[in-house]
Amino acid sequence: MKKTIIAALLTLSAAPAFAEPSCTPGADVTPVWQSLQKFEEEGGEVISFKINDGQCYEIYGKVDGVNMEIFFDPNTGEELDRIEA
Repeated sequence: MKKTIIAALLTLSAAPAFAEPSCTPGADVTPVWQSLQKFEEEGGEVISFKINDGQCYEIYGKVDGVNMEIFFDPNTGEELDRIEA
């Protein structure tokens, strides 16, 4: 019984603490390069880019030497969230 509880607690603690944002792309989405450009203009360095499972633009990059994940709305090109990675 004790082992089961410990295993359950370890499993829960291994789950990500951050839920990625979810987007619903419309018919007219903002080009990806505009989100990348916006991030670079703010001093960020793009390492990689993808469209996440929630259909948002997700940039992996560095800001002032800190690894970051930045999420953009594909409809507006606006930044939704930024977390240290």
